[in-house]
Amino acid sequence: MLQTDMFLINISIINFGAGNIKHDNSHKNTDWNAIWKEAVLKMPHKDASKSWDKIAPKFHQWMKKDDYPSELVSKIKIEGGDTVLDIGCGNGTITIPLAKKARSVTALDISTKMLDILRENAAAEGLSHIKIVNKAIEDVEVTAIGPHDVVVASRSLNGIADIKPELEKINKIALKRVYVTLWGAGNREFENEIAELLGREAYQHPDYTIFLNILKEMRIIAHVEPLKSNTRNYYSDLEEALDRIQWRVGELNEEEKFMVKEYLSKVLTKNPDGTFSFLRNSSKWILIWWENL
Repeated sequence: MLQTDMFLINISIINFGAGNIKHDNSHKNTDWNAIWKEAVLKMPHKDASKSWDKIAPKFHQWMKKDDYPSELVSKIKIEGGDTVLDIGCGNGTITIPLAKKARSVTALDISTKMLDILRENAAAEGLSHIKIVNKAIEDVEVTAIGPHDVVVASRSLNGIADIKPELEKINKIALKRVYVTLWGAGNREFENEIAELLGREAYQHPDYTIFLNILKEMRIIAHVEPLKSNTRNYYSDLEEALDRIQWRVGELNEEEKFMVKEYLSKVLTKNPDGTFSFLRNSSKWILIWWENL
């Protein structure tokens, strides 16, 4: 496990040698938040609420095939009396297992349809101590949401451009611990292959090391580890696989759909039951967490 005091954080300025780490202090005046913001604003723009509403029913089914939620939940320390804030909770794949351990969970999300599914799932589990808030973290005031023992932001901060004020807010809310997952290195390799096929510009989420430098500016010493979820994506047919691709790279015209389906038929594995699968060989998610002592 790495910590930000050992991993300062721009890889190009770290010199590993003879067991020692030497740091170049030329980065002291770097505006890490501005660098993060610039990278986020280069990403394709989506109306986030409408985008998640549109994909909500399919996303619920997709997550049933994904081992990411169980891997993340196993890393989060929850005590029976804890209150939890789940930022970007979606359909509750993280919220519900946390609610089974915690005294209460506040589930925050911008998608009404995702939250509808969460309500259904919570009711099916007999969980009545989940408070649902239909807002983005950017629209939440610390005094309104109140303090929580543990704050979780699972795959929900990657797209926030002005990230530092939200991290300051999250840190004020958290009484004990904060857990964040972000894309790791090479996070859009498959999507970039599709972009190249289509002649589109390829994009990259901001590197998580920028995030760590922002935390360091806030005097937060964070633990960093890859989240080891070897996820095999299963698709009932090529149409479902195409839906997943469109969710990641944007809408396709009919010619582009044909090209992508042809490509998918070559790179996906066809299983004996007629389904298709794609193995992501290594984790692309980074877990960052810290304690407020």
